[in-house]
Amino acid sequence: MKLAVQGATLVLSFGVIYIWQNSPLKDYTVQLLGLFIALYLLLVARRRGKTFLKLGQEGNFGIFILNTLVFLLIFATGGLNSPLFFIIYFLAFGIAFVFDPLTVFIFIAGSILIFIPDLNTGDFTANILKVASIALVSPLAYFFGREYQKSDQQDEKVNAIEEREKEAADTISKDVEEIIEDEKGMLKEEDLEKLNEILEETGDLREESKENQEK
Repeated sequence: MKLAVQGATLVLSFGVIYIWQNSPLKDYTVQLLGLFIALYLLLVARRRGKTFLKLGQEGNFGIFILNTLVFLLIFATGGLNSPLFFIIYFLAFGIAFVFDPLTVFIFIAGSILIFIPDLNTGDFTANILKVASIALVSPLAYFFGREYQKSDQQDEKVNAIEEREKEAADTISKDVEEIIEDEKGMLKEEDLEKLNEILEETGDLREESKENQEK
């Protein structure tokens, strides 16, 4: 389901780009770019304090805006001959990192299809090579996106384990403190020492968990 929604987001974006480029609205591209830039900046501002690698936290709508914005900007500055054409490669990797890595193939297919009408504009051979270069990016983007998300998932699991360790240490510490408080007069000296050792160990465990989370 997630893959379908993300794929539909990209398809819708390319659909909007194609319709816009082949309609009288094309003359208002600069105004639309200004609107999209403003919308994207608003979405990014909502995730203040988060790292850039968390691109995509603004949701599918944010990726829709970003993809549409980049391609309209490229078309507005020369299409296949645009000096900004290289941004497509970075966008492919970004989408592979943020979305399901498989969606990069939808992105590549959409990118190629959107440029096909412009192949006969200018140097045909150079245009074919540029479009082919987009296709060559897809395996790399998919591989790096998959590895990045695996690493991200492992980090989340480690953080979850450390959080559970901290909670367990807090619970044990609380229970031991209650036992010492309630049974202090009835406990043997050696039992009291063991309970104090447990408190020290749980304290060390909480400190280690805190240090790991701060790294």
